[in-house]
Amino acid sequence: MATSLGQLLDALADHARALDDGPAVRADAATALGLVGRALAQLLRDGVSPIAGDQREQRVAALATACTELAARAPVTEGTLSRLAATAADTLAVLHPDTTVASRWAAATAVAETVTPLVGVIGEHLPPGPAGEWLAEVGHQAVLVQQAAALQPPSRADAVVLDRPVPGPVAESSVDPAIVVPDAVGVLLRATARASDPPSVAEVLAYTLAAQTLSSTAERLGPAGASAAERPRAADAWRAVRVALRPYDDGSRHPHEHTPAGVTAAGRLHAVLSAVEPDPATWTASLRASVAAGAQHLPGLASQLLYRTVRSWADTGALIAYARDLPPREERVAAYLRCYQPGGLVRVHADDLRPVAGALHNARLLSLAVADRAADPDVRATAGFPQRTWAANRTVLDNPQTPVALSEAMQEAFQQLQAARALRPRLGRAR
Repeated sequence: MATSLGQLLDALADHARALDDGPAVRADAATALGLVGRALAQLLRDGVSPIAGDQREQRVAALATACTELAARAPVTEGTLSRLAATAADTLAVLHPDTTVASRWAAATAVAETVTPLVGVIGEHLPPGPAGEWLAEVGHQAVLVQQAAALQPPSRADAVVLDRPVPGPVAESSVDPAIVVPDAVGVLLRATARASDPPSVAEVLAYTLAAQTLSSTAERLGPAGASAAERPRAADAWRAVRVALRPYDDGSRHPHEHTPAGVTAAGRLHAVLSAVEPDPATWTASLRASVAAGAQHLPGLASQLLYRTVRSWADTGALIAYARDLPPREERVAAYLRCYQPGGLVRVHADDLRPVAGALHNARLLSLAVADRAADPDVRATAGFPQRTWAANRTVLDNPQTPVALSEAMQEAFQQLQAARALRPRLGRAR
């Protein structure tokens, strides 16, 4: 089942506060601190500040060293605390390609917050000597990192990486939304994270279908009594993305012998949520929680597709289309006159992708509204809900200009779908 770095760190801190004192538990806590030091050292190597050698780097480096030195003077053991710390460190390594300097600073501050409860497990039971001195140093450096975080706090958007679901072993036979939704969302976020390896057009079509299904399901949640006209239609916006992509091709629109992992995950998500009862009053608590939590990540998925995938397509010229289906250009007159013959195909430019970019922009805005609507207080109180992502979404929604942008996004998505219906006979020959 998918988990997140934030969940692991929260579980590590909670277990440290709940465990009884004892030699084995203290050794487990010391081992966990060594693994925390390893995670901090990795974040430091990757970069936690845009300015080399500034206070943030110095504090993180000192804390990482203190944790490592303490663990080196304790008996090596394996227990709940060390397993959680090891998993968190491994999760950080998995997330590394998707992180930025700012998000790594957010991760470093969250990792440092687990140090104080781990130090509390060991307490004052160590005899005088180097180990006790290093334990005191660990506690002192943890406070300094927290002070640095108070002076230069990570933004809500930077902390979203802590909520990103990291898929576990695939349970292909499962039809439980509590397992399928977070796992599939994690796979989709990972598949669209890097512009250096963008998904194909066929893959994006599958991803947007899954996003449409998740949006449509999440739209049923929220305050009771709201009319259909009051509900944000993110599902329509995601459908408009596929409509906007209809003229474009990169050679991927054909049957494949091996299905990419992202497409498989998208298909599982679509199938599981399509089988859900229409009336949310019949849903289980776990279904409501998984749908609401998954919806929080839809704006991030739209942003990654917009700012990474579409930009990469524009930069590399990877897509082709019939000139008849693109805005007219003087240099394309000959191709335009060849209609839907091979000679009518042209290489797509950045300006040609504006309809796709606009549709994704609308999907992001309307997904923010749907995510907020689905996250009622009862759902937000459930374990594992991505609180940081919800807070980052709220920051955008609280902008005074957002309501107008939402209204425009709904209107543009409707117009795009209406225009597509009028053009369907002509585009049908192209595809």
